[in-house]
Amino acid sequence: MKFFSATIAGLLTLTAASSQGQLTLNFAANTGADVEFFGSSRSFNFTIGNNGYQWNVTDEVGGSSAVGLNASVLGGPFFYSPITFAGSGAFQVQYATVLGPSGTLVLNDGTDNLTGTVNWIDVATYGMGAGALNASLDVNISNIQYFGSNPDLQLLYAEQPGSMDVSFQFPTSETLAQLSSGTGPYLTSFSGSISVVPEPSTLALAGLSGLILIRLRRRK
Repeated sequence: MKFFSATIAGLLTLTAASSQGQLTLNFAANTGADVEFFGSSRSFNFTIGNNGYQWNVTDEVGGSSAVGLNASVLGGPFFYSPITFAGSGAFQVQYATVLGPSGTLVLNDGTDNLTGTVNWIDVATYGMGAGALNASLDVNISNIQYFGSNPDLQLLYAEQPGSMDVSFQFPTSETLAQLSSGTGPYLTSFSGSISVVPEPSTLALAGLSGLILIRLRRRK
């Protein structure tokens, strides 16, 4: 019973500590920046805004020091597979796997850059013109590097890998099939988020290791 109580207490402590590592940066397109689809080539990219970057951090959850910073994902255009259809009518989902290449995230703190590798995973549209890249928020940012002094970017580096998604909506009802026909480009504004949360499996392993040590000490 004592060991069971120690186990519960240890897991609760780890859960409380892990919440401190959660961080979400919400961003929106800079003036002059768009996501663009290139029709029958089944590819998309991001244009550069008037300030030389694609988007800026508008607000945060779990921090504040990254608000206002500018960033881009370079390396496109990004190509995707033939489209899969699910549902029908206004509720139809059209989605495809992003084949590559990998993109390079560049987030500037005013002096130094945070960089990382981005895999968009998939692209989809939902009903009447709304769409997303990596809508399920799967882990898709790896190899994060940062050696600057911004606390939130330091946390992104420390708690990697991360997740990045982008949402977009055309003023007319543009499905992925329509965005994948003709020559394009078809352009619209976008927004999204970047998140990091400590891996549950890592926390569980750390907790189990600590509890085994406690039990061994008690036996001694």
